[in-house]
Amino acid sequence: MPWIRARLWCAFVAALTLLGACGGGDDSTSAAALEQATARASGPAKIPRNLWQPPAGSTPTSGNYIYLQSDPSDYIGAGRTHVYTQANAVLTVASTSNHLGVQVQGDQRWSADFQGMSRIALLEPGYYANLARFPFHEPTIGGLNWSGEGRGCNTLTGWFVVDSVAYTSGNLSSIELRFEQHCEGAASALRGKIRWAAGDPSAPAGPVNPPPATLWQPIEGTTPPAGNYVYLQSDAGDYIGAGRTSTYTLANSTLAVSSSGGLFNVRVTGNETWDGTFQAMNSIPLLQPGYYPGLMRQPFHNPTKGGLTWSGDGRGCNTLTGWFVVDSVTYVGGTLSAIELRFEQHCEGAGPALRGKIRWVAGDTTVPSGPVNPPPANLWQAAPDAVPVSGNYVYLQSEAGDYIGQGNTYTYTPVNATLSVTANAGLLSVGVSGNKWWYGSFQTMNSIPNLQPGYYGELQRYPFHNPAKGGLSWSGDGRGCNTLGGWFVVDSVAYANNELSAITLRFEQHCEGMAAALRGQIRWSR
Repeated sequence: MPWIRARLWCAFVAALTLLGACGGGDDSTSAAALEQATARASGPAKIPRNLWQPPAGSTPTSGNYIYLQSDPSDYIGAGRTHVYTQANAVLTVASTSNHLGVQVQGDQRWSADFQGMSRIALLEPGYYANLARFPFHEPTIGGLNWSGEGRGCNTLTGWFVVDSVAYTSGNLSSIELRFEQHCEGAASALRGKIRWAAGDPSAPAGPVNPPPATLWQPIEGTTPPAGNYVYLQSDAGDYIGAGRTSTYTLANSTLAVSSSGGLFNVRVTGNETWDGTFQAMNSIPLLQPGYYPGLMRQPFHNPTKGGLTWSGDGRGCNTLTGWFVVDSVTYVGGTLSAIELRFEQHCEGAGPALRGKIRWVAGDTTVPSGPVNPPPANLWQAAPDAVPVSGNYVYLQSEAGDYIGQGNTYTYTPVNATLSVTANAGLLSVGVSGNKWWYGSFQTMNSIPNLQPGYYGELQRYPFHNPAKGGLSWSGDGRGCNTLGGWFVVDSVAYANNELSAITLRFEQHCEGMAAALRGQIRWSR
């Protein structure tokens, strides 16, 4: 077919003479067509001398690095310049055949792909031009893509240059590469350079020790002199701590800690519930004394710096900055046995801070005290003539405005209702099936195994209560509290063969912080 031979000859002449002799057009069109024809035919082109290079002195003189330079209106790099090394970021470079993948985990996170043309088995030194976005590129030319921080190009044009590359037994051992990409046809560019060699020993530094003397410390006398505690001090305007100061010990809450490698977790279950996480930099196997600065929210932190987060009571930061200091730490056989740590965090770049200090030693035997006995004399109890003189009963007295009892008074006995009372260790459950249905729960503090006589105060809604104090809840007739405050008193209690045999109890609860109360009194025996 003469016309096929003519086209092949035309392409051959264009490649040899660098002229657009077979189709007209300007020189730039012919040069671009030649680059593509050359790439398809023989691999990457010779590197042009005028391609971008990082400014002199802007990149490290030794070791692995990734340098990024973004024009002011470049969407991906947002106009900023970054230099990442193995001292301030985790740099992951992997090659499969003629593809190079790059990951950066630092104060920012980036992902990149550099794809050679399909005819070459491995990346070769040279100029890879007229590229489109990987993986939607022309395979015979190659492709690239740099994205991250939640941003990526829909379409792009660009190039990359392999200045040098080495393989050992088919595995990438070193590479120097530069690139330029333009998103959506824009003139503004993101440019970068990568230098990487296997075996670079660079690593992040450990914590600063001794810590700076100007860092926050609790005022002397504001924390317990002995025992485990978590102390929180929140500035006005701090979202997490809501401007409050609180001290939690094993006498008024439960403090649970865990540690794995350089990770330390704290959980506080008290009148509020809190969770804290403190992560060391990836260069040390365990927490060490010192200052860990420049931190972001764990687990979305820079691994070479570490991270932290403190959240709870229904609130958490989306992003944060902060620091922590390990004032002392002890491990026995690789297991954490003692730690003193303080921290500061700022949510969403705000000025107000949440600050805290933790002291924990394994084996602290402090426990919450039991109920107050005798109970305070001024607590409510039913009038003698309001309740039956004998037998089992449940008596309820609701104030006007109380949501649960609706301002009514009820008396239930075995004559007009079914009363069920069961005890499981420190939990008493009461059920009433009469003209209305009611359910009550009364939970002791976690330091005692069974119900004991006395006053159980400052209670929250069971089962979302402070375990160190106990909880209660009375609901029914289709109504229940979302949150509540209240108390109960065990006036008398008896067990036979470790099973509840008799109890007299009274209580008061306030729904949603309201002044109006529901009060009740229960007498039951087997």
